[in-house]
Amino acid sequence: MFDLACFLANSARGSLEEGVLSASLRLIDAVARLPSVCTDSGRKRDEFLEEMSRFISQNMTQDFLVSREKYVAFLDQIVSRFGKEVAKRNGLQ
Repeated sequence: MFDLACFLANSARGSLEEGVLSASLRLIDAVARLPSVCTDSGRKRDEFLEEMSRFISQNMTQDFLVSREKYVAFLDQIVSRFGKEVAKRNGLQ
């Protein structure tokens, strides 16, 4: 599940360069929903994914529909957090 979440977060950021804002919004929403999918399927809880879900839910506001710059900064924060977690999980910190 973590690998999928990391892929989705990076895809959300990358899709902006392709000009598909709506796809990016759907992808990042999917990241926010992953913890409930994990729980529903009986998988082990992932505290990082739960934290990211809360961060996305709390920070995803209507402002992003008005300001592309705010949305890009929001996505950059998410990707940065995933990058740090990838390093941590792979013993690179």
